[in-house]
Amino acid sequence: MKKLLFTLAIGLAILTSCESDLVSAPPSDSADVDGTVNDTEYLYYISGKINGEPFVYGQKVNALEVDYSSVGTGNSITTACAYYPVIGGLNYTLGVYPSFDNEARPQMSFQFIRFYLCSANEQASDLFNAAFPVGDYDFATSSDSTTGSTGDMGMTYSPDSTNNVPYSTYAGSQNNSSFNISSSTNTDVMILDQIITPRQLLEGTFSMKLYNENDSSDILEVTEGRFKMYMSFD
Repeated sequence: MKKLLFTLAIGLAILTSCESDLVSAPPSDSADVDGTVNDTEYLYYISGKINGEPFVYGQKVNALEVDYSSVGTGNSITTACAYYPVIGGLNYTLGVYPSFDNEARPQMSFQFIRFYLCSANEQASDLFNAAFPVGDYDFATSSDSTTGSTGDMGMTYSPDSTNNVPYSTYAGSQNNSSFNISSSTNTDVMILDQIITPRQLLEGTFSMKLYNENDSSDILEVTEGRFKMYMSFD
């Protein structure tokens, strides 16, 4: 299945995870003392608390260097619609990845499972801006783009992006977890009157459990989560 990398002042990657270095994350990855984030200071970010420790991964408006890139993947040109019963489905991935100059830091991403929703006569690009409506979302038990539950979401995380041991929401129960999009705003990239890239600015809140996929007893609790991220159509 073909994957397209898109960059719009944002880079791309698929994210994985591991916990052993969580407590040694650099101070630059930490939120303010109380874990709060000023939205106007960030172009995009994911923030919250992991096992009670505040974090914010994102890019400040006035930063002179890239600290965290916004990353995502999709394959909307070649993938059949999710409404097709056997072959349908597209996963969109949206997250943050640390600067290549200092990769040994956390990475985090959301996965939107089988969000390519259209009929045989519709263009995915025409429907993209309506694909992420405001509201609560259920957690997927699988990230498979063919058999995963349509319209659900999940998360992957790593305290060190150079380590390949994954943490995710898929490996265990998400009772009492939540994911909510509180604002979904059209921010299409335009030249004159032409849409060059369909794009949505997604904002919302979340709380969830992240399981070490190699050891389900190793669980991270993510609380007071917030995000402000741009989702682009590839």
